[in-house]
Amino acid sequence: FGSSPQLHPDNSSQLMYKKTLATMAASAPSTSPLTGSKLTYFPMPGRGEASRLAMAIAGVEFEDERVPFKEWGALKPQTPWGQMPVLTMADGTQYGQARSILRFIGKFSNLYPEDPLEALKVDSLMDACDEFQSITNSVGQGLPQEEKEAARLAACSDGGKIAARLAQLEAFIAANGSGGFAVGDSLSVGDLQLFAITGMVACGFFDGVPPTVNDPYPNIQAVRKNVATQEAVMAYYDARIAAGDIGDAEKFLSDSRDIAL
Repeated sequence: FGSSPQLHPDNSSQLMYKKTLATMAASAPSTSPLTGSKLTYFPMPGRGEASRLAMAIAGVEFEDERVPFKEWGALKPQTPWGQMPVLTMADGTQYGQARSILRFIGKFSNLYPEDPLEALKVDSLMDACDEFQSITNSVGQGLPQEEKEAARLAACSDGGKIAARLAQLEAFIAANGSGGFAVGDSLSVGDLQLFAITGMVACGFFDGVPPTVNDPYPNIQAVRKNVATQEAVMAYYDARIAAGDIGDAEKFLSDSRDIAL
């Protein structure tokens, strides 16, 4: 991986972050294959955030490696599929593909359904969320900045691509979930994926998309708030805030705990 970025230098606030991960790890099964693993992704939520949160909820003390964008070019040919995230096991074996990693973590953290039909629903939701990020990115691509922002804003209104996918996600939750859960009545990696991607779309990363884009969709908002108020998720973000490591996009996700339903 070349020179690994030092995410947590030894100062008091960043040691607090490490201690928080260690505290959450106390509940992790000692036989978990995730013990001593490393999750490598960019210093942003994107396609790596749901796996980070799943690790935190599972109580796994993992190395949260965040690769600066300028280092990605040198790292890319060393990854299994030329992309991130990458999960590196304690023995050094590496695995790629975001949703495969998330499912794997989910199976060892009670966040992935054992029932095949429920698993199918979760997989379908995760695929739809992943597409949502690509759909958003594609709107206005290649246009001058002002025109791109206008196109994305328009796409957030009825009849637009962004609004259409949000409406589909809203309907999916209404049909398959309850009580702030997207599938069934318990937390799954599908909820984490929905939380991460809808937050990423709204956080300001995609120029022109307003931070209120999710507001008209009460089922989506309920899932976002439910994930953000999970004890382990709040502890994870609070520790990153205290360590001074959190960026604007992550802070936006953390602030989802304050969504008014």
